[in-house]
Amino acid sequence: MLEINSVFFSYGDADEFTYDLHVRTAAATVIQGPSGAGKSTLLHLVAGFLAPLRGDIRWENASLLALPPSERPLSMLFQDNNLFDHLDARTNIALGLDAGLKLSATQKDLVDSAMDQLGIDGLKNKLPPMLSGGQQQRVALARALVRARGRNKPLILLDEPFTALDPLTRDDCLAAVRLLIDDFGMTALIVSHDPADARDLGGDVFSLPGG
Repeated sequence: MLEINSVFFSYGDADEFTYDLHVRTAAATVIQGPSGAGKSTLLHLVAGFLAPLRGDIRWENASLLALPPSERPLSMLFQDNNLFDHLDARTNIALGLDAGLKLSATQKDLVDSAMDQLGIDGLKNKLPPMLSGGQQQRVALARALVRARGRNKPLILLDEPFTALDPLTRDDCLAAVRLLIDDFGMTALIVSHDPADARDLGGDVFSLPGG
């Protein structure tokens, strides 16, 4: 279980956020709320890109606060996709497994399988500037998914993963996330403005009314 216990964070005088949340293991929890409510901030706190001023963040009864982001048991999809423009789609995804791009045959198969599942297998050699917003989003999602599976990262954080997708593509991406949860026991924490995401993933909803 992911436990976020009395976590307080402030950007300064204007924005202050307090979180208390327990996230079920092997399930999806969708974070909803208006813009500025602190949804993305919560993911960045869990990932370690921000540090709480008070409180604790625990995974399987152990605090994560002393661990740098690279050592936390998680994979993250950022809202801006965070792709490298000079690397093709397949290489961007492979970075989720090994920053040195020294992949085993099994890891290469995992990358190809994720691209096929998300309908982007024909984009392997395309650079991100050549892709549409929805295609870039699927490449970033594929990277997060292969990192979760290939590097044994049981917690996956997704920040607005389906916003730029048409309905059919959204269904494919939802199916990929459900596979991680149902077949591999992953725990997903997902920021979304769409109430249907929680329904379609069969998950819980955590609502942030404001800061």
